[in-house]
Amino acid sequence: MKKHLILAAAAVLGLAACKKKAPEQIPQPKAEAQAAVSTEAVVEQNPLKMPGAYVKTQVGNIGKAKAAKALYEKASKEHMETLDLGGSGGN
Repeated sequence: MKKHLILAAAAVLGLAACKKKAPEQIPQPKAEAQAAVSTEAVVEQNPLKMPGAYVKTQVGNIGKAKAAKALYEKASKEHMETLDLGGSGGN
């Protein structure tokens, strides 16, 4: 009987010792000062007011854009030809 009482007391003390730990304080980063916000338009719609360097780079890419368009159209046409649109296949 004494043994059971001692074992019960030890079990209660053991459970009390295993209580959940409080979460540790994690330091939160401080907010940085916000940068100044510009109120100007991001993209100018009037081509006459665009910066010269931007216009020069865009004019230089016209040939590349046309080549890309031609390649896309060629690939699209070849792909459409490979599809069986006549309905001859099936189960």
